[in-house]
Amino acid sequence: MASRREKREYRISSLENQVILADALQGLRFLPEESVDLIMTSPEPFLPGQDEDIQTAYAAYLEYMRKVIRECGRVLTDGRFLAITASHVMIPRRTRSESSLRIAVTFDLHRIFMEEGFVFVDDIILRNADGSGRMTGRGSRFSVDRNPLQYKPQPVTEYLMVYRKGQDVLIDALIHDHPQPELVERSRIPDGYEKTNIWNIHADPEEKYPARFPRGLAERVVQYYSFQNDVVLDPFAGIGITARAAAEQKRRFCMIEHCVEVADYMM
Repeated sequence: MASRREKREYRISSLENQVILADALQGLRFLPEESVDLIMTSPEPFLPGQDEDIQTAYAAYLEYMRKVIRECGRVLTDGRFLAITASHVMIPRRTRSESSLRIAVTFDLHRIFMEEGFVFVDDIILRNADGSGRMTGRGSRFSVDRNPLQYKPQPVTEYLMVYRKGQDVLIDALIHDHPQPELVERSRIPDGYEKTNIWNIHADPEEKYPARFPRGLAERVVQYYSFQNDVVLDPFAGIGITARAAAEQKRRFCMIEHCVEVADYMM
């Protein structure tokens, strides 16, 4: 990794717009080292099967995510950013004698990012008035009985966690050493940008396939953390919300999606 004192060679990625039909981990392994400039993604939530042991299934989920995060670090250019949406997950009780279980997925993913050498940048709170969509009905018992100890608020927030690969490459160097300064100039962010880490997010109109995050969120992330002509990667691409945001803002995109039907919809 380059030191703070030496000038790093600034390389422009040669990747063209593409959709890779594969599992996230398999698709990432197709990509060369340091070939993307921004990663924006929303991984599939942890949802154990009815007959699975929850702790065993969750450990396997985190191990898979660790492998994905490690590969993301390999393909991401030094000093560049990764933004990931995440929320805690509530597992409904399976019998009346059990309690529901809330798993702090976001915090466990943060630990993995730190262990894999990423630098923490920001936690942005995404407020959705309709709720997170993964904990519906939470607090319904309290709303009827109003007994102490039953209180459970309905979550209306998720996290956008922002990380940076490496810390030796200064952000100023990434700006001033860019070989095409006209792209940096054209990428300046206009007035009206978000000034706090609480973003009000409005869901997109219903589509054939549900999106895991609104297009407006992807547009902000692409605008705030990349230059024009950069390559934006989404390893959990879904219907291609990130690709659309990248293309509209004159960035290139690389999408990875394992579902054939959804990938066809994206293309």
